[in-house]
Amino acid sequence: MYSKTLLISKAFTLALIGSLLVSCIDAKEEKQTTVIADVKTEITEIETASNSKILFTSTRDGNAEIYTMNIDGSDQKRITNNANYDGDATWSPDGEKIVFSSDRDGNPEIYIMDVDGSNIKRITDSEGEDNSPEWSPDGSMIAFNTSRFGNRSSEILRRNIEGGETWGLNPTRLTFAVETHSASANNFISWSPDGLQIAFESDRDRDDPEIYLINAVDGSNMQRLTFTRALDEVPSWSPDSKQILYSTDIVGEPHNGNYEIYIMNRDGSDKKRLTNSPNSDTNPSMSKDKKHIVFESYRGGHPELYRMNSNGSNVIKLTNYKGGQPNGEREFPNGNLDPVCSPF
Repeated sequence: MYSKTLLISKAFTLALIGSLLVSCIDAKEEKQTTVIADVKTEITEIETASNSKILFTSTRDGNAEIYTMNIDGSDQKRITNNANYDGDATWSPDGEKIVFSSDRDGNPEIYIMDVDGSNIKRITDSEGEDNSPEWSPDGSMIAFNTSRFGNRSSEILRRNIEGGETWGLNPTRLTFAVETHSASANNFISWSPDGLQIAFESDRDRDDPEIYLINAVDGSNMQRLTFTRALDEVPSWSPDSKQILYSTDIVGEPHNGNYEIYIMNRDGSDKKRLTNSPNSDTNPSMSKDKKHIVFESYRGGHPELYRMNSNGSNVIKLTNYKGGQPNGEREFPNGNLDPVCSPF
C-alpha cells in the first residue's frame, strides 16, 4: 500500500518523463523539418540555375545561325536554318519569343519567332539596314539600329511591335548623329530592365566609341558614361538596372583591339575590370540571378563562349567550335559569339 506522498511523487516523476519525451520528439520533428526545408531550398536554387538559357550565334554549320543552350553549356540547339545571315538575337521579356535580324530576304531586316524557331515573322521593311534589335521590358516595343536615314549613319529607332488603332507602329527616332556630328555609329543598344533608358555606344564626340545613355521614350537627356581614348563598346545592363557591363581596350596602347570586360554603376562611376586575357573578351551578358556573366572570348584564336562568376572568377568554357565557313554576304567571324542570357 502506497502512501499519498509516494503516489504524488510517482505521478510527478511520470509527468516529468512524459514532458521530456514530448519535448525530444518535438525537437526531433522540428530538426527534421528544418533539414527538409534546407534541402528544398537548395534544390530550388539548382533548378533555377539549370533553367536559365543562353541565346547565341554560331557558324558551326556553315553560316551564321541562331542557337540556344543551357547556362552550363549543355543542350546546344540550332533554331534557325537559312542560307543567309541570322543573328543579333535577343529574348522577349517573358522568354516566349526571340527577335533577331536576318538578310534572308536580301536586305538586313528585323524578324520575330517563337523560342523553338517556328512562326517566323518579318516586322521591318526598309531600304536601309535594320539590325541589332532590343526588346522593351514590357514587351510592347523594340529598339534597333537602322541606316534608313542615309549618310551611312547608324541611328537608333524605337517602334511598337504591333500597330494598334490609336498609335500604330509609332516609329520614333532616338538619335540624330548626322545632324550633330560626323559620327557614323549609334549602335550596340541595350534597354534597361526598368524601362527608363537605353545604353549604346557612339563615336559622336570623337573618333572612338564611348558608352552613352538616353531616355528610352524620346532620346532626350543624353549622358556620356566613359571618357577614354580607348574603344568602349557593347554595353549591357545588370538585371536590377543598377550596373552596366561593357568591353574596352583601355589597357595598353589606344585602339589596340584587345578588349577586356568591365562593369560600372549606372552613372558611370566605380568602373571595375572583370577579365584579364591576352586575347579579346567582349559581348558580356549577366544572368537573371546576377550570379554569372556569359561572354565571347578570342582566347582560343576564334570566338568561343565562356561563363564566369559576376566578380570575374571561375571562368568556364561553354562552346567548342569545330569548323564551318559562313556563306552569307556579311563579314562574320567563324565561331560562337553574341551570347544573351535569358530573362528567367
